[in-house]
Amino acid sequence: MKERTLAVLAALVEDFVETACPVASKHLLEAHDFKVSSATIRNEFALLEEIGYIQSPHVSAGKMPTEKGYRFFVNELMQNAEAEEKQALIIFEKHLEKYKFERAREKVFDAVRLMAQLSGNVAFATIDRDETFYLGLSNVLRAPEFIRNPEQAVRIVEILEGRIPFRQLLKNLELPKNQTKIFIGEENILNEVNSCSLIVTPFHAKNISGHLGILGPMRMRYGFNRALVSNAREMAQ
Repeated sequence: MKERTLAVLAALVEDFVETACPVASKHLLEAHDFKVSSATIRNEFALLEEIGYIQSPHVSAGKMPTEKGYRFFVNELMQNAEAEEKQALIIFEKHLEKYKFERAREKVFDAVRLMAQLSGNVAFATIDRDETFYLGLSNVLRAPEFIRNPEQAVRIVEILEGRIPFRQLLKNLELPKNQTKIFIGEENILNEVNSCSLIVTPFHAKNISGHLGILGPMRMRYGFNRALVSNAREMAQ
């Protein structure tokens, strides 16, 4: 086939792949740099249809590739295959990174859920590039300490919801890897929770990092909760 015929077939296949609509000669002429008339493009269409590479779904429609046309395109005309393969790799890796982050985030969330269930306190996670999330607030709200002092419970909610830069404060602690630290009462990093205790540890996974911890009244099971936090860290990493 002539070079122009091959170029017309390649352009038609690419356009049909993009749109799933039969391609008219006028559209092909406008969309691609063919310096010929519409009649010439129609003649090329007729030739390609005659040899079975394209077809019309009905009389007045444009053209679409046949199975034979696709096969010829794949075997002979994929001149930009290398560039497309690079583009596919870039897109795949971008989405793979997002997928891995989401999977890692789910592990962190599961760890927080287990801490909240087993500790009877608020369990939280901060993710360095993302957010703070927490579970078990109702556990704290039912504690006698906070029933007597609901304003203190409100402060805890405000901290966890980010009105105070909780995530950055934890990051500034610069705790060594795999260390779990307990802050009791006025030792806390925030005055707003100086009637509480905070148990916190950093975690570092390949696709995600941040802090995990438990926040609750000073009346808590320190050894048990510290072990929970440490185990949650292992789960998240």
